[in-house]
Amino acid sequence: MMDVVVTGLVTGGLYALIAQGFVLTYITTNTLNFAIGEFMVVGAFLAMFLHGNVGLTGLLAIAVAVLVTGLLGGLTYRVLVLPFSTEGKHDTRWLLTTVGLSFVIVNLTTNAEGANRQPLGFGNVDSIVTVLGERVTGQQLLLAVVAVVVTVLLVVVISRTRLGGDMRAVSEDAETTALMGISPRRIGALSYVVAMMLVGLGGILWAAQTGVSPGLGPPLLIAAFSAGIIGGLTSLWGPLLGGAVYGLVTAAVGTALGSLWGEVSGLLVVIAVLIVRPEGLLGRRVEIKV
Repeated sequence: MMDVVVTGLVTGGLYALIAQGFVLTYITTNTLNFAIGEFMVVGAFLAMFLHGNVGLTGLLAIAVAVLVTGLLGGLTYRVLVLPFSTEGKHDTRWLLTTVGLSFVIVNLTTNAEGANRQPLGFGNVDSIVTVLGERVTGQQLLLAVVAVVVTVLLVVVISRTRLGGDMRAVSEDAETTALMGISPRRIGALSYVVAMMLVGLGGILWAAQTGVSPGLGPPLLIAAFSAGIIGGLTSLWGPLLGGAVYGLVTAAVGTALGSLWGEVSGLLVVIAVLIVRPEGLLGRRVEIKV
């Protein structure tokens, strides 16, 4: 039983890291980038190219790839999200543009690199670690630790810094903060940059274990989005709790009934949370002014 718990928790760490990409953009812009899975792919392919073709060391290749992925996220916000979210919270045209972007990236990467997995060649913690008496790969544990560290850093920045105060203000009332000299567009672009940097990092670390391919990220999109919904898209702590719940449920049911039922059980938890507490377990209810 303990092996299921440990597996679920460490796997949930990966889901939590990617889910932060949803939460960061939602709390500042009320939008979501549904090309997040493909941004994982972009980050992994960039890192592989920079290491294999440019000759950067593994750590430097990861750093540059993460930064470039973040900048592409900012560009995505400016070109494909902002122009299609001008009619308030009920304007969801950005959903179609980000989904369209995901199809474009899949086609480009498939045509350029093929559909087969390629080894990243670096970034993998090649060891077995014992956690609570159970054995997990060092890479899985690394992803879980990174998710926790990233979450704590985000909470500290949002709650203790001037920039965090600006982000909270934009989240509460973008129109009023604009009158106070705080640019919601700048905050929105920054949130997309940081969010996609985290997604790119998650993609690289996951690809280090599984290999790089155009199909790397999309399967994790559902799990990460589910983690965000369960924990709450308005809470920075939400992805950790949501990832843990989703990981534990899918691991337990998957072990007992098979992987297919494991995935179904996770989605059933999402539906249950949406029915009982639509804002998520740690999310706050948003009052809409009329």
